[in-house]
Amino acid sequence: MSRESVTWSIYASLLSASVMVVIGLLGLWAGKPWLFPSLGPTIFLQAVTPDQPSARPWNTLTGHALGVIAGFAALFLLHAQNDPPTLSAGVLTGGRVAATALAVGLTVALQLALKAEHPPAAATTMLISLGGLKPDWSTVLVIAAGVVTVAVLGEGVRWLHPNRKDSP
Repeated sequence: MSRESVTWSIYASLLSASVMVVIGLLGLWAGKPWLFPSLGPTIFLQAVTPDQPSARPWNTLTGHALGVIAGFAALFLLHAQNDPPTLSAGVLTGGRVAATALAVGLTVALQLALKAEHPPAAATTMLISLGGLKPDWSTVLVIAAGVVTVAVLGEGVRWLHPNRKDSP
C-alpha cells in the first residue's frame, strides 16, 4: 500500500467516524435516534468508493426513501405490522419473513427502475420489516434526518477523496 493510500485510509476512517459522531450528537440534541445501522454502510460507500453511483446523493436519498416505502408497504399489505419485533423479542414470525422478502424485493425493483441503487437501503427496509423501527411517521422523520445528514456530510467526504473522478 502506498503512503498516499495509507494516509487516505486514515483520513477516510476519521472522516467516517466524525460523520457518525455528528449524526449521533444531532440525534442526542433532538432526543431522537438519528443514528441507525444502515448509515454505517452508507458513509463507507461515500468514503471508500466515491465514484460509484451508489455513493452519490441521489442514490443515497432516493435509495433510503424507497427502502422506507417498501418496508412500510410490505408490512401493511401483509398485515405484519403488529407481529413481535424480531430482534428485540427474539421471535421470527411468518408475517415478518414474508414482509421482509417483499420489502427487499420491492426495494431492489424500485431502485433499479429509478436508477437509484444504494445497497445500504436494503438494511433500512429490513429494519422496518423486521420490526426494529416502528412503522409510523416518527420513524420516517428519524430516518429522513439521519439520511439527509449522512448524504450532506458524506458528499463532503466524497469530494475530499484524492482519487475521485466523477462530477457532482
